Amino acid sequence: MQEKTTEAGSWFYAMKTVIAVAAVAGCCAVLAGCNKSPAQSAPQPKPATQKVDNSPAGQLRAIGDRAVAAVIAKDPKALGEYDHNPEDQMSLSDNKSELYCYLFDSSCIPGGNRRAIYDLFSSVPRLGIDASVANLQGKNYGLLMFYDKSQVSEAELYLPEFQCSDRALKGTVLWRFVETAGKWDTT
Repeated sequence: MQEKTTEAGSWFYAMKTVIAVAAVAGCCAVLAGCNKSPAQSAPQPKPATQKVDNSPAGQLRAIGDRAVAAVIAKDPKALGEYDHNPEDQMSLSDNKSELYCYLFDSSCIPGGNRRAIYDLFSSVPRLGIDASVANLQGKNYGLLMFYDKSQVSEAELYLPEFQCSDRALKGTVLWRFVETAGKWDTT
């Protein structure tokens, strides 16, 4: 009986952690935007000689690299590869939609005091991408966290004090995924 309780307790703790991360991710994704002055350097592509990491986290990291390139190029079609929601697909093709503005154009974000994801990605001195994967009941759930490595350490990303801070809300972007039939898709 103790073994079942421990197994159930572990599952409950893992589920609680994923829900907490998802809640923070949702808040951060909605409220991302910071008024730092733009830097001159953009994210650099990885050298071709680097080994490919085919682990679930490595696959997510590769998606993150492609997402950064798509946002910098203002290429909504490339981002649509991971978001199969028909509403999102339509929004990505409308340059005045809320989703398009949130991704690429601060000037059309309601309220006018938030930065588009493009602004964050193109202005940080050292863009970091952290990929994490949790397996719950045999299904992989992933989280990509984009952040300014010159302002935030990788260790700091998962600290509750940071996740709930104004700095996290303004200086990080999160994208949630679920792996289905061997492919990653947004949640």
